[in-house]
Amino acid sequence: MSFKHLLPLILSGVSLLCAPVSLFGAENKLSVNGFVTQGFFYTDSNNVYGESSDNGSFDFHEIGLNAAYRLTPKLRAAAQVMSRQAGGVDNGEPQLDYALLDYRVSDAVDKAFGVRVGRLKIPFGFYNETRDVSFTRPSIMLPQSLYFDQARDLELSIDGAILYGSLSVPGGWVDLDLLYGSPQTDTNVEYAYLGMDAAGKFKDSEGYMARAIYNSDSGRFRIGFTSAKYILNFKPGVNPGCLYNLCVFDEGALKLGVSVFSAQYNEENWSLTGEYMLHDIDWTEMGGVFTALPKLTMQSYYLQLQYRLSYNWDLLLRYDELLLDKDDPQGALNHQLFPFKPAHNFYAKDVTLGVGWQPNQDWSFRAELHNVKGTGWAAEQDNPDPSKLKKHWNIFALQATYRF
Repeated sequence: MSFKHLLPLILSGVSLLCAPVSLFGAENKLSVNGFVTQGFFYTDSNNVYGESSDNGSFDFHEIGLNAAYRLTPKLRAAAQVMSRQAGGVDNGEPQLDYALLDYRVSDAVDKAFGVRVGRLKIPFGFYNETRDVSFTRPSIMLPQSLYFDQARDLELSIDGAILYGSLSVPGGWVDLDLLYGSPQTDTNVEYAYLGMDAAGKFKDSEGYMARAIYNSDSGRFRIGFTSAKYILNFKPGVNPGCLYNLCVFDEGALKLGVSVFSAQYNEENWSLTGEYMLHDIDWTEMGGVFTALPKLTMQSYYLQLQYRLSYNWDLLLRYDELLLDKDDPQGALNHQLFPFKPAHNFYAKDVTLGVGWQPNQDWSFRAELHNVKGTGWAAEQDNPDPSKLKKHWNIFALQATYRF
């Protein structure tokens, strides 16, 4: 089943957001909000979000405008348009981030559930649904081992349907999400999973996902599990500039399987969060350079401590680790198979120190220092020659956000 014809229908419904309030009655309120984020990144080697290793890069911003309208007591429409500039990964072109109709079937205290259709935020782990809103993420850069910016569009949204609910259980409640749809598969997805802008493109793809989060003691303790399966169908094309046919692949499906375990403990002044992911990648049908290694499993995890000094100041300490092949933790085998990439290109270990200040509800400022070993999540778009990537590097980042 494809949802490619569903989105125009949803957009027609969401266009009601622009209708006068009197059309639906005074009790139906239109809500319009937005945000602007500007970042600065400096690295002592390698690049993130532009040419950061020279004099630093301001080539990172996020601008979003969203609206929501309650059409009936149970039916709500919402949409967001976003511009994101992120070095060579995102060019700032405005895109439809989400556009949905949300029907709330039941609002009972012990059993609430509903359905959303349209372009939807993907319920992945703890942070994915709000990863573009700096007020809701704990750091400037989310843990790149799980919330991989290079494959952001694939992780971020999907055209389809979600069944969601909240059920009371002994000791707390469980939040549930079931999703099916057509994922976003742009050129960045090719870079993330094929290592290049391939001769051809992904199309007519589909994805399935389920997430359950158990909450106890008013949310003090949270534990969750996410499982997903993506089938990305590749259609070969012609690329005259493709050297030695290295970017040519067979027609077939790239198959992705994801399992994420999430846990969080919250106290008044601090929060401890950890997530662990296994990511199965199957290139068997695509052939090409992946004939030597048609399958592998990525392994990644992070452990993060947030301490709230006051209502508007917080500190962050995080360790984040990514292995692009869990059976080759030092990258030695993959370097032999792909000698044009250094061994440290197949893993990344990141220690992050951060501080945040929110002087009022409209402004947020953050600063971060990353000490990184390995380049497993360094984007090819900003680092076109992998042989020049340095094993040890540091990132200094600043960010300011205004919301309205």
